[in-house]
Amino acid sequence: MPTSVSKTTVSRVQTRSQTRVEAPPTFDPKNSLRKHNVKTAVKPATRSKAVRITKNTRPRAARAPKARLAVAQKHAQLTQDAREETTTRTPEISSRSSPGNDSVSDDDGAPYEEAYLAEQRRAAISDLHDIVTVDGSCLKDFYKATASDRRIKNFLTASALYDYGTNTWTGISREVRDEKTLRASLAKVIKAIVAGLGNVKGSREVVDTHHTAFPHCEDASQTSKPSISIRATGPSFSEPWVPQGANRVPNAVGFSNVATVFEVKRDADATDAAVDQLAVYNRQIFFHQLNRLFCRSLLLTETQVRLLHCDRSGAYKTTAINIHDNPCTFVRLVLGLSSPHETVLGLDSTVQWTIKDGMKVAGTITTVNDSGKRIKYQLRMDEPHAVRRTVRSRGTVCWNAKDKNGKLILLKDAWRLDEQVPEYTFLERAKGVAGVAQMFAYEDERLQTKALRPECFDFEANDFHNRTMSRVTMAYYGSSLDRFTSQRQAIAALRDAIQGHWNLLKAGVMHRDVSMDNILLGQDDADIGHRGVLIDLDMAMVVEGPTAGLLTEYRVGTYLYQSVSVLRHSDQYAAIATVPRDYLDDLESYLYVLSHLCYGFEGVNLPAPDAFSGLATLAQWEVPRFAHYCKLNHLNAKELDTGSLPAFWSSACVELCDSFRKYLAPIVETKIDIRNTHDPKIRHNLFQDLHNGMDTHYAAILSLFDDALMALEKPGGDDPREIPQPRAHAPEPEIPSRSHTTHSSSEITESRKRSSSDLEDDSPPRKRRRPYDSDTPSC
Repeated sequence: MPTSVSKTTVSRVQTRSQTRVEAPPTFDPKNSLRKHNVKTAVKPATRSKAVRITKNTRPRAARAPKARLAVAQKHAQLTQDAREETTTRTPEISSRSSPGNDSVSDDDGAPYEEAYLAEQRRAAISDLHDIVTVDGSCLKDFYKATASDRRIKNFLTASALYDYGTNTWTGISREVRDEKTLRASLAKVIKAIVAGLGNVKGSREVVDTHHTAFPHCEDASQTSKPSISIRATGPSFSEPWVPQGANRVPNAVGFSNVATVFEVKRDADATDAAVDQLAVYNRQIFFHQLNRLFCRSLLLTETQVRLLHCDRSGAYKTTAINIHDNPCTFVRLVLGLSSPHETVLGLDSTVQWTIKDGMKVAGTITTVNDSGKRIKYQLRMDEPHAVRRTVRSRGTVCWNAKDKNGKLILLKDAWRLDEQVPEYTFLERAKGVAGVAQMFAYEDERLQTKALRPECFDFEANDFHNRTMSRVTMAYYGSSLDRFTSQRQAIAALRDAIQGHWNLLKAGVMHRDVSMDNILLGQDDADIGHRGVLIDLDMAMVVEGPTAGLLTEYRVGTYLYQSVSVLRHSDQYAAIATVPRDYLDDLESYLYVLSHLCYGFEGVNLPAPDAFSGLATLAQWEVPRFAHYCKLNHLNAKELDTGSLPAFWSSACVELCDSFRKYLAPIVETKIDIRNTHDPKIRHNLFQDLHNGMDTHYAAILSLFDDALMALEKPGGDDPREIPQPRAHAPEPEIPSRSHTTHSSSEITESRKRSSSDLEDDSPPRKRRRPYDSDTPSC
């Protein structure tokens, strides 16, 4: 039966690695190797236990082979360019000390140092990109349905909160001298508005939180202290997580149970930096409240109000309007942001929880079935959901659920760009394809981000990219590949995912985003062909052959796993013809996934701590504009550097890694040679000859995996290797003479593993001209 499309109306008054969340707001230890080490820190002022913001620094790397250092030193002149390029990543904020525990805690209310707050703002703005400014007069049209002007005027007159004779809020002095007095005055007025007009029935509470530390989701030792918060109860709000063994704080408030937050500053201190601090708060609310569609908060002074809004297309902030001259607008902003209706707050009401003693104990998610009828599934509370740790992005959230018969299913929420083909289009083609995720139903156009912007918003001038939310219901599989429980399970899953990729290509779909996190382990009793499953077709393309058929400038794929050809395509300085992506790029990505396993893990659930440090192989593959040279070195090396491979991996796995590498090396070199061919017709014919071997390429690689699996099944086949004593190694091959771009050894040392979430901004980049662009045909 064909899958149907259903639209859900949401109130207009009102996203490499997925991080699994739901309970503790801390880093996933399984993904710990994705975090960089730290050495320097900035302390908040007058804290008894310092919370520190660190720079992207690494410990000193071990001495590297002379050949690699020579290569790095040989190309030092473009180091500064590359460092500027790396600043576009979302910074990570880490610490070396914790303020006690991960729960919300009270302190003496001492302010943070400006450097501490500036680092947090930098991380938030790096995620959201430029926060555009719009005319604050648009706020007069916000939340019109909450209360009429007449009702507001009658309330303000009866309560004596506002003097219509002098056009002044009676409790808010225009000449306040200190922030403490101003905060108390504003809190009193806001409480009166919510109590008098809010109809919240105890579900919303105005709380002074300037002295309360709200832990951040990425790192609970990083905290924020909003001036005033609207504490909320209801089916989307739970009290802040408390570490096991710690005592619960009665009526605790944190990012997980606030409807919104307000920052209070005097007029003299109400800078753009102050309103940008709201982006830090909004971003954390997104991460703690997984059913958030958008988030808004206010900057308040003795005379003015400014609003900051965040959604999956980024953020905007308004200019200030005078609260004394616009009392009805101010009242409606307070009522809208404290509304008892969760859709008005920006929450998806199709995802709801049962709250007991402040904690989520059960939940439901509503969507459509394959007949287009509304259906409700039970959320699994024993398995954390997976979520992207970025706001301006696809905003993927994968909900683990089960139907009324107890069958496990997965529901995926994601926001696509208008230029992108919906994932369900590819999943429809993949129905019945072994080794690829199977879809049951989908629900499209649930919400568009352009509907969340005010009428005065300039969509063209602000480089805005609309996103559309969809929900796909799929079969449930195992954990991601990095959670393997044995060598054999990992190799079998990777082998069947390659088979699935081949099957998918035969069905007319090229995946284009092969990565560790996009390969799931099959069920324990899975047959051959189902032991590993390829998921996440967001970046896929419909094809009629071995190539994507057209050129694209989207940053598709996870940097660590991108092929040499794709990396060179993204290098605007590379004097080489641009060509459409082909299946060989994805096969090469599988090699880097296998390499990530073998170099990045010392055992089951044991990431290698130095895998992404210094001059380590994986670290080199993440240096912008240098990674493809490092990968070429790896591919063309006479011998595999087995000395840096953890002993956990048996000889069978190491031999597989080496034989896979040797098989792809000449193919990669052939592609480079073809791309260096100037005549487009000759280039087209050469690619056709190469692609004629597609079936042979897949079959040969699968055979390598089958041989490795047979070796692993033998007695002692998966035993750890004996690591020989260090000896002198032959120099590694020089970087090919065709290279024109380089980096210094210091830059390699500062590289860190970049996750999919860091590259989640898949907005179309600005066009740039490349060599041969005008005459390059599709292959």
